[in-house]
Amino acid sequence: MEGSWLLFETTDSIIEVLWDIALAFFVIRISFYYFLLTFLSSILLSYLAYAELLPITTFAHFLSTSTSDPLNNHILLLTILLTITSATWAHLILRHYEVPRVAHFRLAICSMALAFMVSAEMVVAFALYEEGFGGWVWEEMKSVAGVAWGGWMVMYAVMPVLLMGVERRMEEEREARGTLGLGYHRGGTVLHKLPTINEEKAMM
Repeated sequence: MEGSWLLFETTDSIIEVLWDIALAFFVIRISFYYFLLTFLSSILLSYLAYAELLPITTFAHFLSTSTSDPLNNHILLLTILLTITSATWAHLILRHYEVPRVAHFRLAICSMALAFMVSAEMVVAFALYEEGFGGWVWEEMKSVAGVAWGGWMVMYAVMPVLLMGVERRMEEEREARGTLGLGYHRGGTVLHKLPTINEEKAMM
């Protein structure tokens, strides 16, 4: 209608907007799954470590010397374990949803996952503050535990991007094995090189 204001000029613009909305929901869903699984795993591992139900407690005391604190070794080993856990969840989720190896797409997932994690950590810190543990939380943030927590948060945030190189190498190795296997089935066996009955008759 002439003179009227149209929200969408063409059908292509409608499809483009719907596609952007679908991508946004896709990114949010993957980011939330990655955050939720990592957050729940971190709570479980932290509780098991606090209750000394993990072997890392004994290993931390084994690594400790007269000048080192067993608690620092304990925190370091727990941070490494949390990093491995987040890498495992990220790999499984990205592989399940077949997320492409596109840097800006992975960065969007990283940003949303980091936002979810920071929000959850703020809620936990506020709950501890309300229970009277505000001073303890502040002291922990200024200690080795705070530095380890910050390092783990960085690794957690960039893990989907870091896995791009690992996924590319795994795909290249899988393609190389597939090529070798295909060549073996096509012409690498002894049976394949034997003449058939029709070929023998033609030779006679």
